[in-house]
Amino acid sequence: MKETEKEKRTLKYHLKLRVYYEERNFGPGVADLMKLVRERGSLSAACQELHMAYSKAWKIMNKAEEDLGFSLMEGRRGGENGGTTVLTAEGETFLDRYLAFVEEAEAAVEELFYKYFPG
Repeated sequence: MKETEKEKRTLKYHLKLRVYYEERNFGPGVADLMKLVRERGSLSAACQELHMAYSKAWKIMNKAEEDLGFSLMEGRRGGENGGTTVLTAEGETFLDRYLAFVEEAEAAVEELFYKYFPG
């Protein structure tokens, strides 16, 4: 590799955090889905935005709920405008705690990354 090409390259890292008891089912994907459900009030709308099948979304949510031992969201069948999906109170709290944990962990890891791989 030419010296100028080496000089342009920047070393990077990737961090993906999951929290779980037995199976690694709660991580960034589930959190993104939950954030969109909270914003849109609809699992269907969240799935459309993420280009995810509705059945897949329920499957990953059910796996996360099974491992955690509580419901993260609940659906309500609707009338002419369709149903709604909302986060449970436990789901809201868990999502907020996970997002805060990720934010602090990413900041700490970034500091460590530059300590061990400066410039």
